[in-house]
Amino acid sequence: MSKPSGVFRVCGNFTLPVLALLLVTGSDGLAARAATSKTAKSSKASVSKAAPTEAAFEQWLKKYGAYDRIVLPEPEQPGQDAETNVLKRAEGLLMQGAPQEALKILEAQPAFEDVPAEAQRLWLGAQAHRALGDPYKAVIWYSHSAKLLDGKALKERLNTEPGLEALWVDVWRRQFWTLAGAASSSSEALQNNLRTLLDQAELAWGPHNFWVKAKEALTLITGEAQPEPVAESKAPAKAVKPNAKGKDALLSITLSDRQRIAESLCAASLEDFARAQIALNELSDPALKDFWSAMITFMRTGKPHDTKVLRSSGYAKAAGFWSANLLAPFAEKREVWFLGNTTLSSWTKFRHNINQLPNQEAREAVDKEMQSLLLSDDMSRMLRSLKFVLLVENGDYDAARETWDALDKRKLPLSLRLAGGMLTQEDVKNLLPQEIGAAAKLSPALRSLLAAAGTGTNLVAEAPFWTKAEVGRNSDVNKDWPLDRLLVLADWQARWEAAPGQELARRSAFLFPDTTFSYGCLTYLTQKAIEGRYFQLAGTYLGKMESMATDKSAQAVRLGLKAKMERDSGKDAEALETYHALTELGVALEPKIRLDMATFLQLKNDFEGGRKQLLLLWEQRESLPRPLQAEVLFWLGEGEHSLRNYDAALDFYLRLAYEYPKEPMWPTVAMYRAAMIYELKGSFEPAKKFLNAVIATADTKEAKEAARNRLNALEAKSGKPTSAKDGHEAVYPF
Repeated sequence: MSKPSGVFRVCGNFTLPVLALLLVTGSDGLAARAATSKTAKSSKASVSKAAPTEAAFEQWLKKYGAYDRIVLPEPEQPGQDAETNVLKRAEGLLMQGAPQEALKILEAQPAFEDVPAEAQRLWLGAQAHRALGDPYKAVIWYSHSAKLLDGKALKERLNTEPGLEALWVDVWRRQFWTLAGAASSSSEALQNNLRTLLDQAELAWGPHNFWVKAKEALTLITGEAQPEPVAESKAPAKAVKPNAKGKDALLSITLSDRQRIAESLCAASLEDFARAQIALNELSDPALKDFWSAMITFMRTGKPHDTKVLRSSGYAKAAGFWSANLLAPFAEKREVWFLGNTTLSSWTKFRHNINQLPNQEAREAVDKEMQSLLLSDDMSRMLRSLKFVLLVENGDYDAARETWDALDKRKLPLSLRLAGGMLTQEDVKNLLPQEIGAAAKLSPALRSLLAAAGTGTNLVAEAPFWTKAEVGRNSDVNKDWPLDRLLVLADWQARWEAAPGQELARRSAFLFPDTTFSYGCLTYLTQKAIEGRYFQLAGTYLGKMESMATDKSAQAVRLGLKAKMERDSGKDAEALETYHALTELGVALEPKIRLDMATFLQLKNDFEGGRKQLLLLWEQRESLPRPLQAEVLFWLGEGEHSLRNYDAALDFYLRLAYEYPKEPMWPTVAMYRAAMIYELKGSFEPAKKFLNAVIATADTKEAKEAARNRLNALEAKSGKPTSAKDGHEAVYPF
């Protein structure tokens, strides 16, 4: 048969007009055949006149989801037709949920000479990057596309893309925060990019609150305008009302407070945490004491702080510091906080001995050691650093300043950089590593900690560190300080706790990466994606979670979600492998995750493995909700039933039916299963009674009908009962 063309597509062994006639019967069929013969001669003309355009045909294909027909490769022709073909194929791949393949096609093309085609190529590339979970590259490609559009087209295009302004805002924010902590030599390209994105945003969305403040902040940070002095009493963003003592919205940190904090950090640098805490006990404000006590605890354990005290006191930004997890890069290798090589026994022994001496004797001992002619450069530096510590602890700040000036600040442990910086008002740049990447990692944490001690200067567009502000649904923080990272984080976290939602989760996960809050948002998004069976989306979120540094408990959450996604998408082998990885973590699992694992193991005929997980759950039943307790009992019964351990299965089924009679579904199913077992054992009377109970309690008509059919079959097989029909008296043969 020759290949059909036009509307005569092959359907089985018939063309469509023939198939249509075969579906018509009787006189209608004859009429249809007659009508066909009358119009046969004019069919070519009518088809030609009514033929839709290629664009209309593509829209029709999109309506029915036949995106693969758009993607079909065709012979490449030079010129505009080839460009159109590339764009169609890329668009079709995007519609099919294959952004990676679409991006490969688009990136393989040189820039199109035709401006509208090039704008479309860049736009599709932006959509592909966005679908792949890369907001940065997405916005950059959108921006390059927008450069090729006039003002009207730019505004229309950017406004029709769903959620683009929010994405633009958050990308701009993160790039601005990078600029705020960047070295001047590396910031020119970043400044230019921020200006471009800002100009396009103003054209597309107008001078809204965020873009007005963004423009002000950019002109300040680039030196195009001078900042106005900020009064210390300025209270932004619905400040907490003054209390009975008349304190305003800012915590006042005295010189004495700062000295106590520096003394505490110096003691902690020698790992003398008891002395460090004693120094903090003299601080004037409970919130200030809580913050710096948390800092000492972090140096000792590597664990972040619970922010309840700071949040309840209204210090949202101070709480945001801990939620932002800025110290995470310095948690695992905590030796960066301590003076000297903590693995070198000779140094640790010497340091321990110094700690046991009174301050005067300790300084004399250090001075004596420093006079040795055999000192290495490293030992000389450590001894001079130790002398600085002892001078600060003794309150001899002038001598400490002289010692500080002679030190190489960048080689000091982080605790001493902090202590010296807050005592001497040292420029932060002198405390940061010279390597750009390392400086960018340390800068936000170091600047914030100096601000927490009442020293240093606020970054552009940031509120003072100890600002008191309301956060959450009724707060104006996001309007008043939209570029203050810690305040925005505290605000969004409060909103999340009040009302979690996917939009807030998506934005928070992107804007605050590497935070516990972000991980929680990604967990929420993954769960929602799996529930909606958006497995590709769930995979993207799981990939983000995998790249984050987390403890074993958080890893268990991720692996549990990964296994569920693999189960639901039919990838049983992968799910089994993931569950094995989950058990190897050796941590306490969420009950729902453990139950999912147990039922999956049973599904794969690993009843021993399933029983082990279920018994672990049953041991902690007192902490489980009653519906979950009932479900655990049911699956324990199912496992034994499958192994033909009928007596053990009955023990679980009957306990479930007796102890959890009001729980939905499980007790009814357990009684039906019990009836099946009694029937197998030849005990027909209890089987009938359980079936009657199922008929009386089942929630669905189908369940009642199934139990009734089973009961009828049993009565036909067993005859009349040995008890009276209408009572409980036994029927005796004699």
